[in-house]
Amino acid sequence: MAQGLPTLSITTSERAFRDASEAFSALKLPTRITLELLVGAVEEIRGRRIRIRSTDRLIGTSICGLWLPGKRQEWVFHPPTPWELQRQQFILHELAHMILGHDAHPGAGALLHDGLQNLPPDLVRRALMRTEFGSVEEATAEYLADLMAEAIREIPGEPGAFEEVFG
Repeated sequence: MAQGLPTLSITTSERAFRDASEAFSALKLPTRITLELLVGAVEEIRGRRIRIRSTDRLIGTSICGLWLPGKRQEWVFHPPTPWELQRQQFILHELAHMILGHDAHPGAGALLHDGLQNLPPDLVRRALMRTEFGSVEEATAEYLADLMAEAIREIPGEPGAFEEVFG
């Protein structure tokens, strides 16, 4: 029998959505926002430049996003995709982790110390290469990514905008 993804309880899921909604409101975004403007807002919050790169190394893996925090800049890696909406969601999910401060959780500093050197590959994979949404942190990040995506798609010319589909 195939095993499904772990699911969150209704209470935990509601908490994740509430936390994501509060984080989204706290961003105080303008009514018209693009992915580029959102990246700039997160750079301002984090006090570092954010570099986003597609990498073939993630092809064939279950990894849809990888965020590497740093002292001077942050890196977001995602697999190549022909679909802009999918690329955008990969990036927004990682930005959500930044906004939510998920690198400040206990143990994150030790994990990131010395640029991940001398750490067992399994530890790095579990901490930074998220592939499931069975934890409250992952659910909150995905909810926040969805809220940001909705805000971006409300303006003409953005992928998924109503005008793009119906003219």
